[in-house]
Amino acid sequence: MMVNILCIDNSKTIRQVVKDCVLDLNYGFFEAKDGNAGIDLADSIDSLKMIIIDWNILGLSGGDILNYFRSNDKFNNLLILVLIGIENKEDVIKAIGMGANMYILKPFSVSNLQDKIEEMIKNAA
Repeated sequence: MMVNILCIDNSKTIRQVVKDCVLDLNYGFFEAKDGNAGIDLADSIDSLKMIIIDWNILGLSGGDILNYFRSNDKFNNLLILVLIGIENKEDVIKAIGMGANMYILKPFSVSNLQDKIEEMIKNAA
């Protein structure tokens, strides 16, 4: 079964880095530049396994996006990884408390992101 991952981030650069990481791992990749687009897109992706959310995204906040997925039964088993800027690391506790499975502080390395993705998918299997 194909594993699909959605990245919701307003930074084109971050989306490109995440895309390269995900494709290197041989997973399917989808992207959205804001929360509303991401929520709409998530509904149409088969085998959606993970969402990577920018916590400090413009528009709908990372917390709003996280709440949407955690309060929607369709996404019960969804893995959620939040990207949190190092300057906002106090938000980590909030994000985990709201239901994020894992976080990574920005800036992050490609290998660190790939390790987190692999670890989350393996542990969920």
